[in-house]
Amino acid sequence: MPMRRLLVIALIFTLACGGKKDRSGTGTGTGSGSGSGSESGGAAPAELARCVSTLERAATLPSFERGGAIVRGCNMCGRPWEAILTADRADTGALVDLEGVWAIVEACGATCSNQSAGAFRNQLTELAAGKPATKPWRALAEACPKLMHADRSSERFVSGGWYALAMIADKLHVARATLPPSDQTRLDAAMAALLLPLPPLTAPGTSFIVPGGGLRPGTPWKVITVSQDAVFVGRLAFAHVSTNGLQLVDGGAPYPGLRVATLAELPAAIAGLTASGAPPAPTFADRIDEPVIVAPRAAPARRVVEVMGALGNDRAFLAVGAPAPAALWRGLVAAHPLALAATAPPGHRLRVGLSTPRIAVVDASGKVLASSPLPVPDRPIVERWTAALNAVAQGRAVEIVVEDGHVEALSQLLDAAAGAAAAVAIPAPAKANLTGTGTGKDLAEFSDVKLKAALDAP
Repeated sequence: MPMRRLLVIALIFTLACGGKKDRSGTGTGTGSGSGSGSESGGAAPAELARCVSTLERAATLPSFERGGAIVRGCNMCGRPWEAILTADRADTGALVDLEGVWAIVEACGATCSNQSAGAFRNQLTELAAGKPATKPWRALAEACPKLMHADRSSERFVSGGWYALAMIADKLHVARATLPPSDQTRLDAAMAALLLPLPPLTAPGTSFIVPGGGLRPGTPWKVITVSQDAVFVGRLAFAHVSTNGLQLVDGGAPYPGLRVATLAELPAAIAGLTASGAPPAPTFADRIDEPVIVAPRAAPARRVVEVMGALGNDRAFLAVGAPAPAALWRGLVAAHPLALAATAPPGHRLRVGLSTPRIAVVDASGKVLASSPLPVPDRPIVERWTAALNAVAQGRAVEIVVEDGHVEALSQLLDAAAGAAAAVAIPAPAKANLTGTGTGKDLAEFSDVKLKAALDAP
């Protein structure tokens, strides 16, 4: 008999013997703590102390690492969460320990009814590569919304990781009353502003695959989303493991937010996120108040550059993927280090294309003052950008000619410019040239000396 079928039969037998608890969980809303795993008993004192220390440490970590750190450092149900976290990757082919997942759920207090246990079981045994790994948790959230702290706003984020955070929050809620006043104060302080970033998921739970790239320290919350035919302005969502349970913080405006009718309305839409009467901005120490631009990595780069050109006096950053091994959720985004703007500061600047292997110096009007082929002609273009920009880009604005490039290539160019300490990236004008068009300003080979001389010329 195949091993997987043996595991399924063993799981069904376990559920039949131990999944018959009937606990309230048919209400709606989040953050109530009612009908949660907290009824199965409190965490051991040593584990509780470790969890409080973990919460304090998590607040000092990069934002995309915080959720994973809390789950891995707070075994509040007496078992590690690893089997559940692995199940969240079942769609990628990760081997799921079905009995281990159910053992964790039982240790946390099981489900809210026999029916919910059965629905969860049925979905859990169907986990496989290529199938949505969130289905068991969605079934549990539908049957036991109070247990899962899930409603229509938060259901898009429901997963094994969400379940683990919900159980941790409930256990901490119950355990707080057993702590001495000094430790209650520590716990309250650790949880007060510890918001955990969530991925930019639409209502069905889908998201774009954004490019990779360097990460700017800090946590963005404003977002401009660029699809093939639309632009949206909104907020990123956060999970708050609070003393009242797991809560969603999204300002009441689910991602992707408001569709912008024309790019001319973009600055007003961005300002609307902090206008009088708007929901308050999330509170955390490393908040980035400039928006990030979420765009599919395979989309034409011109879509992002069009948004850059419409920013007005605002600045933005390209959204890049946060490293998955450290993150609790796949699809988390962070800000790229190099600022994007509509216009450059005064003075001469550099111009680089995503396809044409040249670099140019241009004046404030866009006229080419000098143009050179990229160095190291036998290397890939990313390395050629890097070599050229390292030589001349420090403190300079870099103007980008997108040509037929894609967002992934744009991110790679921004990486090279950020590594060279460029000041800002801006869009090149329409039909911008990368050569002097026969005026004698085109160098036969790369020369940082001549390019710098053109940059410093009056």
